[in-house]
Amino acid sequence: MKTVTAARILGVSVSMLALVGAMPVQAAPSGVLVIAENETPENLDPANAVNSTVNQLLVGVYNTLVQFPAGKTAVEPQLATDWDISEDGKTYTFTLRDDVTFHDGSPLTAADVVFTLDRLQAASAAVMNDMGPYAGADAVDDTTVKLTLDAPFGPFISALSRIYIVSKAMVEPHMGDDNARGWLAVNDAGSGPYQVNSYAPTEAVSLTAYDNYWGGWDGDHVAEVLFRYVSEPSTQMALLRSGEVHIAPDITVEDKQSLMDTEGFAVDIGAAATPLFFQFNTASEGPTGDPAFRKMLAQTFDRQLHLDIVLAGFGTLPDGPLPPDWMGHVSGTELPFDLDAARAMVEENGWDGTELTVRYLPGIQEETSAVEQLQSNLSQLGITLNAEGMTWPAQAATVTDVATTSDINMIYNFPTFPDPHAILNTTFNSANSGANGGYNWAQYSNPEVDALLNEAASESDPAKRAELYGQVQELIGQDHVVITVSLPGSVVAMSDKVKGYIYNAAHHQTFNYWNISVN
Repeated sequence: MKTVTAARILGVSVSMLALVGAMPVQAAPSGVLVIAENETPENLDPANAVNSTVNQLLVGVYNTLVQFPAGKTAVEPQLATDWDISEDGKTYTFTLRDDVTFHDGSPLTAADVVFTLDRLQAASAAVMNDMGPYAGADAVDDTTVKLTLDAPFGPFISALSRIYIVSKAMVEPHMGDDNARGWLAVNDAGSGPYQVNSYAPTEAVSLTAYDNYWGGWDGDHVAEVLFRYVSEPSTQMALLRSGEVHIAPDITVEDKQSLMDTEGFAVDIGAAATPLFFQFNTASEGPTGDPAFRKMLAQTFDRQLHLDIVLAGFGTLPDGPLPPDWMGHVSGTELPFDLDAARAMVEENGWDGTELTVRYLPGIQEETSAVEQLQSNLSQLGITLNAEGMTWPAQAATVTDVATTSDINMIYNFPTFPDPHAILNTTFNSANSGANGGYNWAQYSNPEVDALLNEAASESDPAKRAELYGQVQELIGQDHVVITVSLPGSVVAMSDKVKGYIYNAAHHQTFNYWNISVN
């Protein structure tokens, strides 16, 4: 496996003749799939696979023990052929495939699984936040690996769908003082159907089909996948219309609507479960540290207007942080829009003249529109909301310290698997605060909430888990931690030449590019 170097590849693809010539004649992947994206990837390190900009690249470059296939909400075997769970729920024994090779040609063994998990633990990787009381891994033999927990953990198998297995032989020489984070940030060490060909994260990333992929290449597949990073929706639309890109997920809602009736294009609407939040800095020494002030803020956003106008109805009206049809959902835990009630609180407490800062991703139209709506509403109350648009890496860096966390942050929750744990634990457990490297950017800490979340995670009875998650929603509602802005649908526009795209609810904002052809 060669070292990947940055290269200017916008508008340039690898030599198809050379690539096709190196492949077997039968079932050879052919053609190039070009995907436009508005946010540049943080890096290529599987330790950061909870980040959608990383995950959308790696989901087809690496493999996991088990995986959620596109269009399904139940895990299936991938590198593991089967597994057993001990009666006490603390030991998982996996049997591995014996025909898998990494991109350097070395075979997969249980030692690679152990090495992967040991590295992620040592690196305090964000993907480990969903692994619950994971304790360690042991290789029983080359094709058998045993994972142990300190306590039962209901979502454990689902959480493994983001643990991308790396090659020990490729990564171990680069461990150094940073657990190979620097090396894996720009190199791949996977066994998936595609491998990284070139990496220029502000411009484009090229992935090419791995000849010796263990899953084979029967059917129609592309030889190259090219992600082009295009922040402007209008530019994505122009590139889609011209045929320079095949998939454009970030064009405006109006353009998506227009393409639904335009020959030569298709629009897929996936049933997503990815809430968008305004998260209030609950640990702030400023106004958002006051629960009463947060209660006022909680009533200043019109979700119905946002759904009707900004999303054009492509979504579900939120009713608290969990999707309404998920296990344990409790209705009415967040206050409804009521600007008059908020105004009364401002007048009563003398909050007129307050200045706040919100940080968001300006490349995402929905976030921009939500910020503008909140700004307008707060201005009617005499409160100034200063908006700071940032890139994802820059915004994420600000929340690693409470002192640099803004009053309000916009952030989507992309649940790593379809379970309440994946939203509630990620967003509200103090162990996952921004200061701890997680996505609780509200820096929220409530010991009772933490205890309930931990108890729910270790509970195997779905009815009991639902009850516990209901209590969590009630408590965070009383603390006014967030405004759940929306539950947007996954609306992706594409050329009608694209065949095989399927939305994956467990890997939101990814593309099952290994199953896609362009003809």
